[in-house]
Amino acid sequence: MNFKPSEINKWYKTKAGDINSKLITDAISKVFYVTSDKKIIYFGPHSIVKKIMNDNYSFNSFFISSFNNADIKAEIQKLPFQDASIDFVVLIHSLDMNENPHGAFREIDRVLTDEGKIIVAGFNRLSFLGIYSFLPINSIFRNKNYLNIGRLSDWMSLFSLEVKQIFNINKIPPLKNKKIIKYLTFLNNNIFSKINYFGNSYVFFASKKTYKFISVKDWHKRDNIVLGKFPKPIIQNNYEE
Repeated sequence: MNFKPSEINKWYKTKAGDINSKLITDAISKVFYVTSDKKIIYFGPHSIVKKIMNDNYSFNSFFISSFNNADIKAEIQKLPFQDASIDFVVLIHSLDMNENPHGAFREIDRVLTDEGKIIVAGFNRLSFLGIYSFLPINSIFRNKNYLNIGRLSDWMSLFSLEVKQIFNINKIPPLKNKKIIKYLTFLNNNIFSKINYFGNSYVFFASKKTYKFISVKDWHKRDNIVLGKFPKPIIQNNYEE
């Protein structure tokens, strides 16, 4: 079962959710930059997305959602944009909530420019959240489908995206007791925060690859075998960097 937008928004109003939200926005601020000529689209829980958009204000930024509070109302699998028309895509839990995350990712790839960049934030199963999946307690993380980091990395490679950085954040269990959470805040400080594993959420930062065209004159044969440096096969055409 996938996460529902309503339950994620509700969880982000809790103390544990608020901590997770701040760490996601902090991680994004380390790699995100906005210029007036760039077109940016955002997907995800309204509360987090609006915070990121306010911190990185641009006239060419749009919040995309199937709900009425969006700047543009649309489904992620069918976006009202031309091919290669968007410079930056920010996905906050969008793949966690989608029934067909690969299809959504394919549509994002369609609208992203050849030098476009993408940020993907999601829940990490290899954390306390994965343990909550099996515990008989009332939690939004129970019996959920997770898009793991390894699979997302494979998709990035498939769509010719080069991963620049991965943040694995928030080592605090998603507890409801505020006093216990406060006691465990040390897990996000100092040496623990530098251990880039087992965080409740991940943040991927990647950019599209471009490949140099290899001229026929650079090929040569030896014993009827073609030798030389070849670009990696991709769906798009090859371009000079």
